[in-house]
This record gives sequence, C-alpha cells and structure tokens, in this order.
Amino acid sequence: MAMVTARQIEQRITKDNAELGMILPMRGMLSLVEYYEIIIGKFGDGIFDKIPDILCTDKRCDAVIFSADETDGGTHFYLDGCETDSLIFCSNALGIEEDYKKSLIFINQCDAICMFFSDFKYLFKGRYYFDMPRLIYTRISRGAKRVRLEGVITLRKAGGVEIVGQLYDFSPTGVSFFVPQNVLRVGENILAEFTVDGCGGCEAIVNVVRISTIGIPHGRCLAGIKMSLTRDQKIRAEQLYLCKKADEIRRLPDYATNTKIR
Repeated sequence: MAMVTARQIEQRITKDNAELGMILPMRGMLSLVEYYEIIIGKFGDGIFDKIPDILCTDKRCDAVIFSADETDGGTHFYLDGCETDSLIFCSNALGIEEDYKKSLIFINQCDAICMFFSDFKYLFKGRYYFDMPRLIYTRISRGAKRVRLEGVITLRKAGGVEIVGQLYDFSPTGVSFFVPQNVLRVGENILAEFTVDGCGGCEAIVNVVRISTIGIPHGRCLAGIKMSLTRDQKIRAEQLYLCKKADEIRRLPDYATNTKIR
C-alpha cells in the first residue's frame, strides 16, 4: 500500500465519511486498540445480548471501518444487510486496498452510534462480509445542529396527565429527552414546556416523532419531538438555540487536531 500523508487522511475522512454524524479525533499513527481507548469514554457499557437485533434493522446504515493499518483514517461503507453470524457492507469507494482482517467499525443508526471490533471474512460480488460481533458499544447520536441541554421538560397530555422528562438536546425545531418507557407514543400531540438555562423558556405544541431504547438504561427511552411553532414562537426558538449554541462554543477547547465526520 502506498504511503498516506496526514493531510490525505484528513481529506479522506471529511469527504468519504460525511454521513456518520459524530466527531472523532484524528487517528494519527495509533493502533486500533489505542484509538479505541481514546473513544470508548464517549460510549456506554458494553452490550452482549441480542446484538443481531440491534445491528440488523433492515435499514441501509452509514458506517466507517478502520483497518489495523495505522495510516488508515477510515473508509465510508454502508451496512447493507445481515446473514447468520455475518454483517454485510458495501462501499462506493474505488480501489479499496486496506486489509480488514482486524477492524474497528462504527455504524450510524440515526438515533445511536454503534462501535465494535470485527474480523473480515470474505469479499463476494462487491460486498464485504464481517463476523457478527460478540460485544458492541453504543452512544446516542447527535445531529450537528443540536446542542446539549440539562434540566427538565414538562409534558402535558390531554386529560391533564403531566410527565416530567430529562432534557438531552435541542434544535430550533425539535427536542430530545429521557422519559420512562410506555408513557408516550409516536404520533402523539402534547404540550411541552422547558427552559434553556441563562437563555429563557419555550412552550409549544409538539408531536412525538421517535422513541428509541437502543443504548438506554432499562425502563427508560429517548424520545424526540418536533415543535409546531407560530412565527413568533419560531423566532423565539431560534433565539434560544443561538444563545445556547454560543454558550457551548465558548466552553469548547481548541480541537484543532480533530476531524468532523458529519
């Protein structure tokens, strides 16, 4: 394999892996284990049970695969299906030369990022077959336009039922938060109220658009809502977002050595 410069690695990550939706540090010349040790702190506890049920969702998910080659900055793949004891990936990249016998894999499942080690099995008709992992790690995926929030969100359902959730993140059009399982259903319209510390509050009619339990402690779920806003409410929500985003940026250290995989 030809020598790859750090600049080529950086360009390759930002171009080829543009769909993953998370920030990864530059690998540099680290082994897979060393690189894994840098990232593992962002993920939850390891999952050993029902791994095929978690990874095989019948959806074509974006993925990034790192080979054992210390100069490999990761290549964009798609998880294109599953068979017994196998994950199947395909790629639009031409002339892939990496040896994937030992690999570190990240899969974007929209609501969650999954990370695990796997061994390459064989290549057949342009599709890469990997062993089904026995251990995976997950973390909640956060869109680039969302900011993290702390605090509570109060949800009021028809009939006066009130639910209190723990905020996770916020964008000008939606909010994610933790609540107990089975208290909300997708498609439900409710009244939501929350406060962005130091910026103000927001109250709006919202629609529950997703509920996920992947990587969430037992008994809880991550719910996502879309806000139905009047013109004035939309302006207010954007002001809250910009206020919180500015605060988040002020708190960031200089990550000049990091590469964003969006």
